[in-house]
Formats: sequence, C-alpha cells, structure tokens
Amino acid sequence: MAFFRAKCPVPPREQAWIEKMLRWSADRFGDLPLRRRVVEPTDTFLSGAYIGAKRDVLRIVGEVREHLGISADRVEVELAADEELPGEIGETALFPVKRSWVAGHYQQREGRGLIRIDPAQTRDRVRLVAVAAHELCHELLLGRGGVPGADGEDHEPLTDLLTVYTGFGVFTANAAFDFRAYNGGAWQTRTLGYLNEAMFGYALACYAWMRGEASAEPAWARRLDANPRGYMKQGVRFLERDVGTTLLSGFEPLATG
Repeated sequence: MAFFRAKCPVPPREQAWIEKMLRWSADRFGDLPLRRRVVEPTDTFLSGAYIGAKRDVLRIVGEVREHLGISADRVEVELAADEELPGEIGETALFPVKRSWVAGHYQQREGRGLIRIDPAQTRDRVRLVAVAAHELCHELLLGRGGVPGADGEDHEPLTDLLTVYTGFGVFTANAAFDFRAYNGGAWQTRTLGYLNEAMFGYALACYAWMRGEASAEPAWARRLDANPRGYMKQGVRFLERDVGTTLLSGFEPLATG
C-alpha cells in the first residue's frame, strides 16, 4: 500500500546531491573502489597492539593510505593539537552541518599532501581511521593536480562522501555522532565530519546498491551503529522500490554472482 511506502531518509536536496556525487565518484575513480572489500572495524584491518603512540598512529594512517592506493611519497603526517589546526569548523555553504572541532587538516606543501591530526583523535583507533580516511580522501581529490570538479563549495562534504565510495563508510558513519559519559557521569556529545548520520546512512544504501548487494543487508552493515544502520535500512527499502526515480537510474550495479 502507498501508505507504507518507504521514504528516502534524507530531504530531496541532500538525496539528489548524494546520488549525483556518487555517480560522479564512479566516473572519476572507476568501479575498482566498488569491487574492493568494505573496510570493517575488525582485528583483520586493525591488527597489532595499539597504545596511541606516534608510531601506532603512523601505522594506522599507513594502512588506510595503502587501502586507498596512495603511495607513501605523496603525503606526510604530523600530529597537531586542535587549537593548532587551521580551517573553519562551522557551516559549509551547501550543508549547514556544525562540527565540534577540527579533528584533522589537509593542505598541499611543496608538492605533497600534508595531513595534520589532532592527538585527541588517536586514543581510539577506530575514530582515528575515520579521520585518516577523510584527510586522505582530500589527497585523492586535490593531490597531484587534483580531480576536475573536486574543489567546489561542496568539497568538504564530497570528501566525506568519498570515504563511503572508497570503502571506509562504516568508520565515518559511526564517527559522525558520539554520545558518551565522561568525567564521572557527565555526558558529552561530539560530531565529526560534514555529513550527518542520515546522509551517511543513505549514502551507504546507495553504495550498497551500486555494489549490487542491496537486496539484503550486507554483512558489513551490521558493523554500523544503530542510527546510521537504521537510516541505511530505510534507504535500501526506498531504493528497492523507487531507484528508477533517482539519479542512480541508468547506473549498472556490479554483478553479484
């Protein structure tokens, strides 16, 4: 019945932008990212002891970099406290999403990408992966001459979206909002990135559809926190019925056989 018809979990403007820019990502980066495994917060990827020392941080960032196919000579990594990191932390022109702080920063220096990460992000290596994936996706978009069309007003949200397309969406979606106890019972909320949980959830639903695995919940989606997982499920149901009305119409999903 139409009354129970699944709705897209994000408003029309955000829906159209996510669909359009995921297709843009496929045009610019090909379908290899869709064919790679989705990175999950498991010991397979995050192997070895971790105490948050600089060598641990560099190892984790190096693993993310290798998965993204970025050579070591393209980037260097530094640790810098939040107050030392430049950049706006407020709203973007396209999506008025506020962040709690600057967790990392990317810039070009002497022909290489410089990634600076707030040491506060290194205490949790799962969160560190989310920060590293975002900053390294800047390098994919802007490094080595840049990708045409990647430096517009939506560059920051596009960088978040590219983490989904390149397989790190579980990490960045889970890091988008954090609500936890601290200092003996007080509560703190933290946000990270430019896309909210609903936008990440719908982007992951589109990503799964493009991978040809949206007819049932993929195993990797069970690693999502409750909110982004719920939004993704809603997005999957919407696409199952109405993908022909979206900007994904005409895109050929990967074969699953």
